[in-house]
Amino acid sequence: RFPLTRPDLCKKWEAAVKRKNFKPTKYSSICSEHFTPDCFKRECNNKLLKENAVPTIFCYTEPSEKSEEFAEQPEDPLPPPPPPPPPPPPPPPPAATPVLPTSPSTPSFHLSQIDARFVDPSIGLLMPPLQTPSNLAVFCDHNYTVEDTVHQRKRIQQLEEQVEKLRKKLKTAQQRCRRQERQIEKLREIVQFQKEKDILAGKGYVILPNDYFEVVEVPA
Repeated sequence: RFPLTRPDLCKKWEAAVKRKNFKPTKYSSICSEHFTPDCFKRECNNKLLKENAVPTIFCYTEPSEKSEEFAEQPEDPLPPPPPPPPPPPPPPPPAATPVLPTSPSTPSFHLSQIDARFVDPSIGLLMPPLQTPSNLAVFCDHNYTVEDTVHQRKRIQQLEEQVEKLRKKLKTAQQRCRRQERQIEKLREIVQFQKEKDILAGKGYVILPNDYFEVVEVPA
């Protein structure tokens, strides 16, 4: 993801992407293939991106711009490259020009009608179109800059609403628990007071007046 919390580093990432009128959001991210190997570090068998790493590998990047290490020229001159191998002999002419199978819904066409630039003469298969400047303007190696779809945004909004409802329920449950704890504490105090009262009642005594009893003489 783009380092939005670090504006200086985020501006470097935006400059490396080279897209007009592009502002990264919290959902924007860049594939790890756009970083050189020296931009990563390993921690606990995990491959992590360094704090100051900047993406440098893109479809418009020259090989000399991929890494500063490779951009530096070595002090010792390199030996001259070996001569290129001789070109392979031309393939024999085909016996017959193949025709693609046709169907009622598919118009038939001949291979001779296809531009020769897009056909490999050695194997007779179609090749992808050449990467011209006009194609590079439309071509993107990864579709990570496309904004979120309406469905994704609605899903995110629904999840945020669910989180807010659960947070309110949690707060209500915590308040209910605190009230129950206060009630339990009051009941404990009442029980303790009643126990002390019963103990004092068992040890008490009554003071009677002196003339409460009469002396009765029993005849012999």
